[in-house]
Amino acid sequence: MPALKRLAALAAALLLALACMGMGGTGDTGIINRIPEPDRHFTVTVVDVTDTSFQAEDFSVDGLTMVPVQMGKASLSIDFARISRVVFLHQGDELLARVSFTDGQEKTVTASPRTVFFGRTPWGLMRLLAKDIKELRF
Repeated sequence: MPALKRLAALAAALLLALACMGMGGTGDTGIINRIPEPDRHFTVTVVDVTDTSFQAEDFSVDGLTMVPVQMGKASLSIDFARISRVVFLHQGDELLARVSFTDGQEKTVTASPRTVFFGRTPWGLMRLLAKDIKELRF
């Protein structure tokens, strides 16, 4: 009987060791190894909330070249081709977006701070939340 208990203990220890070895890769490394392929190609100057400025090619929101916003209760998708500049302003829990259009008009709308923008910089791939952006220049 003692041999059976030792065998069971050894099997349990081996299972535990295998389970622990699989846990090493569960953390988020922060590495961006791919971005969505955009439906059109835009190069945008990005200024983040730390005033760091850089250019991003293949700029998109999940591959779509539109900025998703809210105007009142309506959801809108504003085409990048119609935009010259977007300035994001934090106002309490809301993220306001002041959109300047190529025709000279301006409109202030609400954006989700969780909107994720993707792009390709000269140094690597980029993923940036709207809440971390100060300005976009198209």
